[in-house]
Amino acid sequence: LGGLFAMHAHNMYELLYFVSGDATLVIEDRKYKLKNGDLILIRPSKYHFIQIDSSVDYERYDVLFDEKTLGISQTAMISKDTEVINLSGNTIADNIFRKFDYYFSKLDRNDFISVITLLLKELFFNLSINQAYFATEYSIIHPLLSDVLKYINSNLFTIKSVREIANTLFVTESYIFRLFKSELKNSPKKYITNKRLLYSQNLILMGGKPTEIYEDCGFNDYTTFYRSYVKFFGHSPSTDRKNSYS
Repeated sequence: LGGLFAMHAHNMYELLYFVSGDATLVIEDRKYKLKNGDLILIRPSKYHFIQIDSSVDYERYDVLFDEKTLGISQTAMISKDTEVINLSGNTIADNIFRKFDYYFSKLDRNDFISVITLLLKELFFNLSINQAYFATEYSIIHPLLSDVLKYINSNLFTIKSVREIANTLFVTESYIFRLFKSELKNSPKKYITNKRLLYSQNLILMGGKPTEIYEDCGFNDYTTFYRSYVKFFGHSPSTDRKNSYS
């Protein structure tokens, strides 16, 4: 039967290699009907989920990584507009994912991280060489919702309410809420808050002080920011501050 992988976002890159199944992928306002051999590149802070459309056996590889921690800069080789690439016929890229499986079962954590770093670099080099041959096909989930998301992401830290968005786009608040629920399985408020939290975490990891950046990220008071941060990430802002890249 069909099912849904919950909509979410994070501050890491995610690679999904779709081996088999009947599923639809949504990344922000784009919808992709997945084909066997599709490689999905999900960039940091992009909201996404996968809808399982039928009972056909579903199989995929899933690799989540922080490019800064692993020292991987090769992601920049891939066009920012590229999110799904079909690897049919690309035996090198396909074999890299098979190697992930093999080394994961044979190596300890530290050695596996060393190997996966090299494999990821090889993968992005390979994709950059061949990307001219890749065609990406997608549809927009809903024209109005696409406009709403564009407005939110352009005004993320200054939006005061859903009413502001509704007035700007000449629609009702209730219609925006219905669109979010039906198309994104989320609410506008949660979408905005979580986007702000992801941005704030990135600033903290780069050395920013939580007590100084919360207002710039759209939060009215530190207490609300702190509670939302802990609820979303499962730990306090100070924890990420201790693990900052600086």
